[in-house]
Amino acid sequence: MHPACEGHPQITWLSPGMQFVQTEPDVLSEPVVPCDTEADGSGTQIYGSVIRDGGVFRMWYTAFPREWDGRDSSARIACAESDDGLVWQKPHYGVMECAGSTDNHLTDLRFISPSVLIDPTAPPEMRYRAFGWHHHPLNGWASRTAFSEDGIRWTVDPVSLYQSADGIYSVWNPYTNSALVMLGRSRYVRSLPRRILFSSEWTHNGATEPVSALVPDEYDDIAASARGFNTGDYYGIGLMPTPGPTIGFLWHFRHQFPYLSDTRNQFGNFGRTDIALVYQHERGGRWQHFPGRPDWLTPERMPAWARGCLYTASSPVDVGDETWLYITGDAHRHGWFLNHEWKRDPKLKAMMDPGGFTHIGLVKWPKDRLLGYHAPLLERIELAPRAGAENRLALNVATRPYGFIRAALVNRRDGKHVEGFDFQDSIPVSGDHREAVVRWKGQDALPPDASLAVQLEISKGTLYAFDFTREAIS
Repeated sequence: MHPACEGHPQITWLSPGMQFVQTEPDVLSEPVVPCDTEADGSGTQIYGSVIRDGGVFRMWYTAFPREWDGRDSSARIACAESDDGLVWQKPHYGVMECAGSTDNHLTDLRFISPSVLIDPTAPPEMRYRAFGWHHHPLNGWASRTAFSEDGIRWTVDPVSLYQSADGIYSVWNPYTNSALVMLGRSRYVRSLPRRILFSSEWTHNGATEPVSALVPDEYDDIAASARGFNTGDYYGIGLMPTPGPTIGFLWHFRHQFPYLSDTRNQFGNFGRTDIALVYQHERGGRWQHFPGRPDWLTPERMPAWARGCLYTASSPVDVGDETWLYITGDAHRHGWFLNHEWKRDPKLKAMMDPGGFTHIGLVKWPKDRLLGYHAPLLERIELAPRAGAENRLALNVATRPYGFIRAALVNRRDGKHVEGFDFQDSIPVSGDHREAVVRWKGQDALPPDASLAVQLEISKGTLYAFDFTREAIS
């Protein structure tokens, strides 16, 4: 369904009292992937992806070995599997050595910040596709792509895919039949080098030239200051395509002093990461921040193991009537084991929790209810079908006691309601519905007139999503 959000091209009008709101997710109190093997004994980090492959969940994540020396380059990419998405197994693939043994769940994908997806257009031997920051022995560091038949043994394309992007976040978009790729790059913004996000689309025919998508501005510095920090930029993003807008889970990095002092580039590298919602209405269009830029998920409301920083998987997964997003939670802030010259401090590292310094957890919310429009009393909102070709409307809605939703057809030329399709002819909807069909006295088909729109009257309720369709809805 289409999330109901500001600027949606099919939302043509709404009354002033309608409130644009976001849903607070449920947070599981304990991590779902323990740090319990030689391969990931120091930490599990979902700089990676979770995919439902048939009836099995598969997770690719960054694993920090039990004897981690403080170098990120010592981390490897592991693959875990689960039947329910909650209890994860770590098979012995016998591919990579760790602590003198190959009895572990490590893959041979040597990417930093990897994103893994299933490419439905590829032949079986290239079914899995990965994007990430990779060091080639001859060609050096670059953003590259890799493919695999089983998701464990990978072939890396030695040719650079994108220039200078150490953070890559991607998801397969079934609505464009391509991979949506976001790239983290550093550019000078207001006299400081800051991390900004570029976007691209990838198919087997190649990738589009990355374009600037999300650039931190003065408001981000104000938001950082209001939270006790100094400046802000964007560390990464998770992505959720929908039939309408694409939703992003933006990693806000709020910096604290000091900045790096050993180079002329005064980067912010100490601080905290919070998650906020952003959205893009049209393919290649502008990315919008949620009004006022409120945080969606912050370390303050997380369990103790995630009170320092938060990061997300490359995309969420739908599980029944819920949507699940796997997250990384750090107990400490970014750069916690480094000194002010960005060098490893053995004394700080010695304070690392023996149970792991980073963990993978889970947050979830009702499917198609991440955001929406809320009417605290009585408000109206107008929805227009595309080109008048769709003749039925389904709503994802919920009302409070004594609340209701009813509909009227309105002629957009003169603003008048259509006879037989007025509010008094509407069959009210009350309660909690994932797919409530708009009906008037038993009739649910809209007249074939491109000038018509559906006006919803909502009392004490929330419209989360909607879907115009050409076919009958059961």
